Amino acid sequence: MDVLILCAGSPDKSWSGPKSSRPLRTRGKRQAQKIGAWLGKHRLVPDRVLTSSDLRSRVTAQKTLKAAGWTARNVKRSDELSAGSLPTLSKGSTNLLVLPPKTAGELLKKLGFDPEAAPGVLFQLAERAGKTCLIERIDPKDLPDLFPYPAPDGPEGRERPAYYYSQSAVIPFRRTGDETEILIVGSSSGRHWVVPKGIVEPGLDPAASAEVEAREEAGVTGKVGEKPLGTFTYQKWGATCEVAVYAMEVTDVIPDEAWEERHRNRKWVPAAIAGQLLHQPAFGPMISAI
Repeated sequence: MDVLILCAGSPDKSWSGPKSSRPLRTRGKRQAQKIGAWLGKHRLVPDRVLTSSDLRSRVTAQKTLKAAGWTARNVKRSDELSAGSLPTLSKGSTNLLVLPPKTAGELLKKLGFDPEAAPGVLFQLAERAGKTCLIERIDPKDLPDLFPYPAPDGPEGRERPAYYYSQSAVIPFRRTGDETEILIVGSSSGRHWVVPKGIVEPGLDPAASAEVEAREEAGVTGKVGEKPLGTFTYQKWGATCEVAVYAMEVTDVIPDEAWEERHRNRKWVPAAIAGQLLHQPAFGPMISAI
């Protein structure tokens, strides 16, 4: 049985709400991603991922897994971890446990160890000859700032984890009589009109990821085409991002009050002018193919 105990990353200290809802700051996200890259490189794939109930720990787990190239959809909350106790673990399995540094330190002491537990630090424990041993303490500040590309042992170093550079977008449409209308949404800055686009989440294919983006960024659901309308590239994070673009016939519009990103504007426009309004010109020819 191997146990990986990961201290949740640095929190946002300006947060004035409940401690359990305190989010990660940018530094904390980076710490988690660097640990994820280390896990991916060493092929330490966890069979089970458990976190305490606080938001900071859950997001740390998700960022870590994605940076390693693994799905983050199997993260489970553990009441035992929330209480500072070690959950029941299966023999022969690898378990990733994510919890706040203070709680992690207390848990390590219960196991007979007393190393410094700080935000973002990973402890690798393993059972040897019937005894739990501390194999290694990994501090993200000692890890490379660049992430391997295109794989966990890739030769190239990039500013962001490898999965950031594979993206998908969706063009939501509906038929109204003889006309096709496109749903466009405001960008996060509010300065441009865009269609839903985002990073392909590890564990999802580009079409499924595009469907998630449509629900979150445009508040719509529907049927995504099996094949992309096309692809385009753009420069970001010091390298080239490739975007696969899918059409989605909208079947349901989520009401504004239930829409996750209702701070954005959204509106239906005729397909003939949608390409002219969108900030990214590559969408124009693809809209014509719908």
